[in-house]
Amino acid sequence: MKNVVIAQSGGPTSVINNSLRGVIDELNLSKKINKIYGAKMGILGVLKEELIDISAQDPHQIALLAETPSAGTIGSCRYKIKSDEDLARIVEVFKKHEIGYFFYCGGGDSMDTANKVSKLAQKENLELICTGIPKTIDNDVGGPLQADGTFAVCDHDPGYGSVARNLAINILEANEENKASYTSDPVLVIGVMGRKIGFIPAAARLADPERKIPLLIILPEALSKDDYLGNLEFITEKVNKKLKDFGRCIVVIGEGVELGDLGVLKDSFGHAQFSASERTVEQLLINYLNGTDKKDEKGQAQSRLIVRGIARSERPGTRQRREIAYVSEVDKEEAYQVGVYAAQIALAGENGFMSTISRKPGGIYKITYDKIPLDIVANSERKFPQEWISADKVDVTDDFVEWALPLIGSPLPQFTRFKEVYVSKKCREYVPVGYRT
Repeated sequence: MKNVVIAQSGGPTSVINNSLRGVIDELNLSKKINKIYGAKMGILGVLKEELIDISAQDPHQIALLAETPSAGTIGSCRYKIKSDEDLARIVEVFKKHEIGYFFYCGGGDSMDTANKVSKLAQKENLELICTGIPKTIDNDVGGPLQADGTFAVCDHDPGYGSVARNLAINILEANEENKASYTSDPVLVIGVMGRKIGFIPAAARLADPERKIPLLIILPEALSKDDYLGNLEFITEKVNKKLKDFGRCIVVIGEGVELGDLGVLKDSFGHAQFSASERTVEQLLINYLNGTDKKDEKGQAQSRLIVRGIARSERPGTRQRREIAYVSEVDKEEAYQVGVYAAQIALAGENGFMSTISRKPGGIYKITYDKIPLDIVANSERKFPQEWISADKVDVTDDFVEWALPLIGSPLPQFTRFKEVYVSKKCREYVPVGYRT
């Protein structure tokens, strides 16, 4: 019997370990394999021959993978294989350790790595089955939106449902704070992850399907790719419209929106690493709203807001993709089952596939697990559908809400809603001194 190597690549999710558990459980049940190894820090662990013996672990520790967020158990990496020497080293390690199955969990770049290893193994006559497991909070692995409202290739990616739930709850909480502090902080700008694609910021609408919160949602795909000043002016106009109507405003903005030079660093795949940039979109936006670029002779900023107070910002950062407290139970179960299905594909002797999630069209949420050739998903990037961006460019449509709501699991928290029943006034009209012009 052959041995197995499992590895993870790219940014983690809060449910990635449950895919790992799904693979392990199914392989152990099969009785068709010998040892299961985990490559420490993704493909780097194979190159360095740093393989953790998963088969030697206590069963309780395997079970705990379901409740363990992020990818720290066996690690991850952002290493792009660019040389034949690296590929030859991978084959050498696999041969020495009698590896017959290789599972790689990640996004499009990870599927590219798995595909390269698969093709080289065939060329070298190495009996190796390579199988991909989808994972990305951005939800960018998959095909285009189809006429029936589902997506081709992979309807949605494990990890997205949980980050969407995380953001939706954050918006509900932020709305309570904004209601409490808007006389001094009328605008709150929340910067969220998602390099070039808007699925994560779009999830803010799941907090408020009835559109009662003064919420603006800014997706990278909605605005100009090169006119950052025009984008700033456009957003400011929309913010002031909310301030006029509600006296306050919450803005959710994707980290890849074009608002000027961020001083971005890039990884080995050429992807922008916004969490390591010199500046962030939310900081650039509040600076513009607060008018820090046009101070008067006394050094005081000249606000572009039409109400008193300032715009504040927050950046949940990488906590969005690791918090176990906000995990979607639907996402968690699907992550496990997509790992199970990946193992079933491999055990059936089918090489060069990624396990996928397919949605049945119609009003009732139902999915099946399937497979797609690695060639198709390698380096693939889905785009957020333009038809799901609202006409005013600062929101998403009900079609997106209908598609995404099942992914976040159980109902969101409900907060107190007092009726604004005021006592009749008995005193004269009074304007607080600080509010007098």
